[in-house]
Amino acid sequence: MRDKDLDELLALAAANRPATDPELLDRVLADAIAAQPKPATAPPRPAPPHGLLQRLALAFGGGAVLAGVTSTLVLGLVIGYLNPTTLDYLTGGTVEAIDLFPDAEFLTLEG
Repeated sequence: MRDKDLDELLALAAANRPATDPELLDRVLADAIAAQPKPATAPPRPAPPHGLLQRLALAFGGGAVLAGVTSTLVLGLVIGYLNPTTLDYLTGGTVEAIDLFPDAEFLTLEG
């Protein structure tokens, strides 16, 4: 059997289709619709948060995340504000400041 013979055979089968009974099609469609799963109902949506802190916590992904971000923010501000010269206020000792860039004009000069 050649490929051309198979094509001719399929064309002949497509041309001589048997007639389908409309009642059979209706029964098959009714069975198919009955076999489909029923759609699940969505759970009720929670009430929107009322307070500013609740909305902020929801925007960050929860209270634990908001607490972590807030504590990191406070720690960053403290570390950024306290340099070795102001650290002696907390420790009561004296700290010598080291000026790493005594002449900072090199940052603004060209060439």
